[in-house]
Amino acid sequence: MSDLNNDEIQALAKAVGLTLSEPELSQVTHSLNAMLQEMAAINPPGFNLEEYVAVTHPADMEVAE
Repeated sequence: MSDLNNDEIQALAKAVGLTLSEPELSQVTHSLNAMLQEMAAINPPGFNLEEYVAVTHPADMEVAE
């Protein structure tokens, strides 16, 4: 995955109602790209072979009458 640029970070910030200006924009861009890079490196064996199942707690279920 390629690094996100300042324009892409601005768009993401705007999508969640934030306005970033320098120097915060550069700091957020650097930090977010570093986090994404580290997260991409997490790749336990067989991780992409797992099938996820939704788990519902009985207290969350509605009782049909």
